[in-house]
Amino acid sequence: MQLESYLAWGMSVVFLISLILIYLKKADHEEPNIGWKLIGYFFLGTFTFRIESLVLPVGIAIFLLFFLPKLIVNKDAKKWAVSLGVLSFISSIIVSHSVAAFYEEVLHVKAGTNVYEMNFYNEYEKVKKALHAEGELAINNLEINFNSDGEVWQFNYETSYYRDGRDMNAWITMHDGNYQISTHVMDEELEMVNRENFISSPSIYFKALDLHGLKNMVPKGDSYYVSFTNSDAIQPDKNSSLWNIERAGITEKTAVAVTAEDNTETEEETEFEAYHISINTMNAMGAGAYQSDQVRYFIISPELFN
Repeated sequence: MQLESYLAWGMSVVFLISLILIYLKKADHEEPNIGWKLIGYFFLGTFTFRIESLVLPVGIAIFLLFFLPKLIVNKDAKKWAVSLGVLSFISSIIVSHSVAAFYEEVLHVKAGTNVYEMNFYNEYEKVKKALHAEGELAINNLEINFNSDGEVWQFNYETSYYRDGRDMNAWITMHDGNYQISTHVMDEELEMVNRENFISSPSIYFKALDLHGLKNMVPKGDSYYVSFTNSDAIQPDKNSSLWNIERAGITEKTAVAVTAEDNTETEEETEFEAYHISINTMNAMGAGAYQSDQVRYFIISPELFN
């Protein structure tokens, strides 16, 4: 059970006992159904109206404008009951923000800075440990930029994961030799949008990079851009090549046939296993500008999935 669930149950017990005390100590029992009426006033105090992220305590306004001027019998008891409802509403907001403050934080973890020397799976495990994640992370929008010497310019990705039974989201970016990890409690709307594009088994990709080393995967160039894809369809062209990552080594696949008329490939030539890594080679054009030269697609062999 989540922390806020325990707090919610605890507060419910406290408010129930408080309402019973109001009934026993403050109420005139000669009024018919006074117990049920106090419960109604309590729930009136908790009544709210939501406008996007803004929550308005409408119940207390209704009580002050329409009920309070007409109260004669058990006026104090009913005021106590509706005030208890307002206190319940305020307490729920405090708990919600306290939980968010506990789980939402910025973490810093020491990172490797040279892709030819780092163990990608170990780097992934360091981030997962810092997040206190349950099971494997799911990642999206992974970007690794580095130069011909392997020095990282950019290393970032988004991840969703479970912690203490709740859905969490985090952004991981590399700054000054550290991973900066910004965590957030994921709301339902964000969860529905994000889940579609996430890679649920990133360890397969990181282990594939570690197997023979990223240095053996890149052609000659000034800088490189690495990304992961879990789609079973890719679109190679005349500037791209296909490779297999297998336990025995990295081998180039047969060149992709491209028609001269429309520069397209057949459907059969573009469907592969869903796990593949792309490496874009960037060459300097002067004045700080770079141009994409070629793309290598690395198909991860099913033998590496476990």
